[in-house]
Amino acid sequence: MSAPDFYAEMRALRLERVLDASVEIITEQGWDGLSMTAVAKRSGVPRQSLYKEVGTREELGSAVVHREVERFLERVRTGLAEHPDDFENGVSAAVRNVLEHGRSNAALAAVLRPGHDSGLLALVTVTPDAVLGQATSALESLLDGAVSEALVDTVVRLTLSHLVQPTVDVDEAVRRIDRVVRGFD
Repeated sequence: MSAPDFYAEMRALRLERVLDASVEIITEQGWDGLSMTAVAKRSGVPRQSLYKEVGTREELGSAVVHREVERFLERVRTGLAEHPDDFENGVSAAVRNVLEHGRSNAALAAVLRPGHDSGLLALVTVTPDAVLGQATSALESLLDGAVSEALVDTVVRLTLSHLVQPTVDVDEAVRRIDRVVRGFD
């Protein structure tokens, strides 16, 4: 058995601290309030280390988006794991978990807040791999080719749509997506 890599653990902890501070700043001040100086002050990580660790402000924003997508994907994994032998019910559980998490996610709320900063919204919606590509690839990997790419893409897009522009409650959104999944060939 090998010992854990102390320095790797410290880098991961420092990155989490930086990303937490970034989300707090984005939530409070919007994308325009996010600066390396503000993150350094809030996180306690020296500014030079920030540039070395994450690169530019835009790369920091991408790292925030990537981590938040991973948190949503963990909800997908949990939902699918709840129904390992029933794809449709697993997808319904995953969609429910994602939509419920989205209702309380501070980073998503900051992106969708009226008068939001277009830079952060563009990062999330204009760059296809930032959210859509990452989520679709992860779900395809989880399902290991058990369903068509078209179905995976459709479920991801519908779920994102209900996250970004909710027009019905979570229960109704899950019912609508479930009908699509069950009727999909």
